[in-house]
Amino acid sequence: MKPLTVLAIAIGLVGVLFLFLGQRLALNILTYAGFGLMGVVAIVIGLQAIVSRQMVQISRYNRRANETYVGVAAIAEGIIFIMMGFLLIGIALVAYLNSGRELFLHFVRHPGLILLIFGLFLLMTAISAIVGTVEEKEGGLFEVLLNLFASRLLPGLILIALATGAIALGLLEIVSPMTFDNLGGGFLEVLFGG
Repeated sequence: MKPLTVLAIAIGLVGVLFLFLGQRLALNILTYAGFGLMGVVAIVIGLQAIVSRQMVQISRYNRRANETYVGVAAIAEGIIFIMMGFLLIGIALVAYLNSGRELFLHFVRHPGLILLIFGLFLLMTAISAIVGTVEEKEGGLFEVLLNLFASRLLPGLILIALATGAIALGLLEIVSPMTFDNLGGGFLEVLFGG
């Protein structure tokens, strides 16, 4: 077994123990720590995918099948896992500090960073979808081509368009907040009372 896999399993077991004890003993600090450790597990899994250039997941469609990402698709999946891990750690930290409302209002007023992160997430998902899994490239030529165009390429191109828009809006908000607000970004502040 690979060292990062062993590390992920060990951290995951400690995280589950913390979550269980936090709920059982009504200690929020343990619950938040367990939640944060689940984020660390996601980061370690993402790093493992990037280093090994391979990621095997249980299929979303069939529990008995696997989805194997290799090369660029594995790196994209690894980056997605790392982003989700930081999200879990951030949620645990915000819950621990009890500052969720203030942080929410800050991002309503200045959504540039969130838009950039969301755009990067969409871009990595698009890369993963377009490149596809090893299993999606097996079978007859017609089946592979149909799968490529209908299930991978079209959704991937739509995700790239959405990612480009989100990244562009995020950069615009960071570089020129007034222009962003004039284009309609101020609507969030009105909507959420920011």
